[in-house]
Amino acid sequence: MRKYSKFLLISFVLLLFAMSFFIGIWAARYRLGASESGDVRAITHVRFETDTGVSGAMELPKTLRRIAPRTSFILNTKFTAGPGEMLIIKSVFSPMEIFINGELTWEYGQAGSYIPFLNDPPTALLSVPLPLEGGEISLRIHLRSPTQRMTLVLPVIRVGRPAALMQLQFTQDGFIFIFSLLLIALGFIFIVVSLRFIRGIPSAASFLWSGLLYLATGSWGFGECDLTVLLLPYPSLLYAMSYLGLFFLAIPLLRFSLLVAQPKSRLPARLMLWLHGISICVVIWLQLSSRADFTKTLYWFLLITPLSFLIFTISILRKWRDIQRPLVKLLLSSILFLVVLSLVELLNYELRFVPVTALFFEIGLLGFLLLLTVVSGYYMQDSMRTAAEKEQLAFQMKAVSQQLTLQRIQFQKIAESDAEVKSQRHDLRHHLAVLRELHEQNDREKLGHYLEAVNANIPSGRGPTLCDNYAVNAVASHYADMAERMGAEVSMNLFVPAELPTELECDLCVIIGNLMENAVEACARMTKDHRFVRVASHLRHGILTIVVDNSFEEPPRKKDGVFLSSKREEEGIGLTSVLAVAKRHGGNAQFEWKDGVFQASAYVRLDSALSHEASLPPLIYSNVS
Repeated sequence: MRKYSKFLLISFVLLLFAMSFFIGIWAARYRLGASESGDVRAITHVRFETDTGVSGAMELPKTLRRIAPRTSFILNTKFTAGPGEMLIIKSVFSPMEIFINGELTWEYGQAGSYIPFLNDPPTALLSVPLPLEGGEISLRIHLRSPTQRMTLVLPVIRVGRPAALMQLQFTQDGFIFIFSLLLIALGFIFIVVSLRFIRGIPSAASFLWSGLLYLATGSWGFGECDLTVLLLPYPSLLYAMSYLGLFFLAIPLLRFSLLVAQPKSRLPARLMLWLHGISICVVIWLQLSSRADFTKTLYWFLLITPLSFLIFTISILRKWRDIQRPLVKLLLSSILFLVVLSLVELLNYELRFVPVTALFFEIGLLGFLLLLTVVSGYYMQDSMRTAAEKEQLAFQMKAVSQQLTLQRIQFQKIAESDAEVKSQRHDLRHHLAVLRELHEQNDREKLGHYLEAVNANIPSGRGPTLCDNYAVNAVASHYADMAERMGAEVSMNLFVPAELPTELECDLCVIIGNLMENAVEACARMTKDHRFVRVASHLRHGILTIVVDNSFEEPPRKKDGVFLSSKREEEGIGLTSVLAVAKRHGGNAQFEWKDGVFQASAYVRLDSALSHEASLPPLIYSNVS
C-alpha cells in the first residue's frame, strides 16, 4: 500500500507540474498594455500563378497535393505595414526568392546554401525586413515545389513588430521548445551517470537506454520546432536532429523493454531491433547518396515505429499476472498515461479547447518518459538487492566450504593421532613386559634409559585447543599452524562461545578465517625476519569483538579510503566479506595500517542469552617460549 501511495503521489506531482507549466505559457500570451500597432497580422489572401499557366486566388495556409517536382509558383499580395515591422515566412522544403516592392530582398534554398546531399533545402523560418517607414507593401514570392514529395505546403505569412512576432512564436512553440531542451539535457545526464556506474552495476544500463530515449525524443522535438528554426540559423543541423531522432526513437525503447520488462518471448522485440537497425543504415545511405531524402523515407518509419511501440505495449500487457510488481504497475501506468493524453490531444485537435498545438501529447510523452525513469530506478534497486542476496549466498557457501575443509583437516589429524595411540597401546604390553623384567633384575640404569626412550616416542597430541567453539577452533588452528610453519610468532587469546546458532557460527568462521588468512599471506610476503600474528577476542554485554594484528612491511594500497587487494586492482574480497558479515549481525569492522602493523577489528552482536558466558576466561595460546 505504501509503494502504491508513492506511485500515486509521484504521478500527481508530475501532472501538476505539467499543467502548471501549460497555464504559465498560456497566460504569457496576454501582455499588459499591448497596443494594436504591436499586434501580429496574418496575410492569408494571395494570388498565384504557375509555370504551367494555372493562376487564381487562394487562402493560406494551403497544402497543394500531386504537384510535380520543381513546379514554379509565384505568390503576389499587397498589404500595409507599420514602421519597423517585418515578415515571418516559412519555407517547407522549397527554394524561394522574396521580392519587396519589386526588389529582391531575400533568397533561401539556393544551390550551395545547404548540405550538398540534400535534394531539397530543409525547412526554415525566415525573418524578412520591410522598409523602415512602412506603408503600402507589394510582396512577391517565387518558389519551387520539393522533389522528394508530391505536396507543396504554403503556411500563413505573418507581419508585425519583431518583439510581437517572437512573442507569438514563443506562445505557439515555447512549450515544445523548452520540453525538448529538457529532454536533451536529461538524456545527457542519464547517459553520463549510467556510463559512470554501468561497469560495477550492470542494471544501470536501464538508465542508459532511458537517457538515449530522452535524447532521441528531445532531438526529434527540437528539430521539428519552428521556434528553434527561428532562433538557430542552422536548418540543416535541425533537419538531421529531427529525422534521426525519430528514426532512432524505437531502439532504446525496445532495448529498455528487453532489459526491464523481460518478456517471455524476446523474438518480436529482437526482430524489430534488427529491422530498425537495417532501416536506419539504408535510409542514411540513401540520404548520403542523394537518392532519397529523409523526408521521403520518413513514411517507412511512421509504420515501423508505432509497430515497435505496440510490441513494447504487448510485452507489458502479457505480464498482467504480475500486476503486484511495482515495475509492471509503473510500466502499465506509463503506457496508459500516454494513451489517454494522446486521445485528449486528438479531441483538442478537433474541438480546439486549448490553443497550444500538441500540448497534451507532449505532457503525456513527458509523463511516459518520467515514469520510465522511475521504472529504471526500481529495476536498478531490485537488481542491486538481488545481486546483494547472491553475493551473501556466495559468502555463506564459501564459509561453509571453508569450514568443512578445515573440519576435514581437523578430523584427519584426529584420525592420525588415534592411529598413533592405537599403535602405542599395542606396543605398551611389550614395554610393560620389558619394564617388569628390568625391575625384577633391579637394573636401574637400563630401566632409566628404557623409560627415556619410551617417553620420547609418546605422541604429542592433537595440538592446543584455541577456543571452545569447535568450528571456529578448526579455522583458527589451521591458520595458526600455517603461520607457525613459516616462522611467524603466533599469539592467540581467543574466546568464542561453544554453542552458537549455525548461521552465526558460519559467519564467525568467515571473519576469523578471512582475517587470519590475510595475516598469514602478509607474513609470507615479508622480507624481514620479524613476523607475527596476534589474535584476541572478548565478549561483553552480548557483543563479541575480534581483533587480529599482523606484521605488514609496506603500506597497503588504498583507493577512496578502501584497501585494495594485493592480487588485483580492486577492493579486497576478504575484507569486504568481513565488513558485510559484521554488519549483517548488527556490528561493524575497521581496518588500519600503522608503523608496519595491519590492525583489523570486527564486532558482532550475539543473542542476549549468551552474554552470561562473558565471565568465562579465554583460552590463551602462544608459540613464544
